[in-house]
Amino acid sequence: MCKIVHLLLISLFLQSCSSDNDRASLLPDSSGKISEIVIVTDAANRAYYKNSLDAIFQKPILGLPSPSEPTFKILYTDQHFFKGYFKNHHHIIVIFSQDHLDDLATIFDQSLLAKLSEMFNKNPKLLGIKQVDLYAKNQNIFFVLAENRERMLTKIKEMDNQFFETALNHQQMSGYTKLLGTRDYAKDPNFARILKNNNYALKIPKTYRIAIENDEFIWLRKVSSTREQQFGILLFESPFTDTSDLNLSHLLSVRNRFTKTYIPGEIEGSYMKYSDVIVPTVKKSQYANRPAIDIYGWWNVSGDYMGGPSHIKVIVDKSRSRLIFAEGFLFYPNENKGESMQELNIILNTLKIK
Repeated sequence: MCKIVHLLLISLFLQSCSSDNDRASLLPDSSGKISEIVIVTDAANRAYYKNSLDAIFQKPILGLPSPSEPTFKILYTDQHFFKGYFKNHHHIIVIFSQDHLDDLATIFDQSLLAKLSEMFNKNPKLLGIKQVDLYAKNQNIFFVLAENRERMLTKIKEMDNQFFETALNHQQMSGYTKLLGTRDYAKDPNFARILKNNNYALKIPKTYRIAIENDEFIWLRKVSSTREQQFGILLFESPFTDTSDLNLSHLLSVRNRFTKTYIPGEIEGSYMKYSDVIVPTVKKSQYANRPAIDIYGWWNVSGDYMGGPSHIKVIVDKSRSRLIFAEGFLFYPNENKGESMQELNIILNTLKIK
């Protein structure tokens, strides 16, 4: 955590030195899909780093059945092709060593590279340094430094988890703006009403509509008009007495009870439930300084063939003796589901709890 704070402080320092509001207003909007990363290296060493970088950023998405899908789609480029779509991308990672600075000086400002090198020399254990909005609005560029390619490969392998978490963090930030813009949600009537009634609420993109909203259950939906694709978000709560309520079977039983009531299938007696066949992945975490559990799994409809991936976030709200459930699920048969699930995850992470 301290390393991430450190790099953020450095990024803010660099940004404050080079920030120009007039220039920023003239920048184009960033390009790229939410799940993409552009990785820039010097051409001579791209193949040298590639396998190690693939292993980090193409980790399988949790909850999808084998062979799953990679978390990120990587777009590799070098000093010869860094322009257009690549240069304006919302999520860029630059891998360079000091003995190849001349190669990158053809695409990045030399004064910026000099500042980065100076900071690296003062703190060679630093993971990397972030810059924002260099070439486009809503853009994160993360510079990773090392003395030479051997030291760089060691850094990539030894700090793989930090690389991955940093990439997820940048994806959340730029993806948030892509999906939700910069509007003030305190003035959004849906957000304000749900927050007042429940003491929790999600920031809802304009593309989603409220399918059900009552005293105990909220269902948000987005249905594509051009493809067989449906996004769903569920919000509800249940009592919390002690840690036994965090047992996976109990949590899924609570979830299934609500979906049986509110999301029936087309066949009489059928309903949306959590799959008994695909074992979910469970991770303990923290959310808004509260204990939380993330469940990544698969939903289906009993007695039918419908199904898809799901991410349930369960937050322990001890102050009100309750568990808050926020679930994002997807129906998108026979298509890649990674980018759509990233969208749902970004929305789930906007959950505000009073």
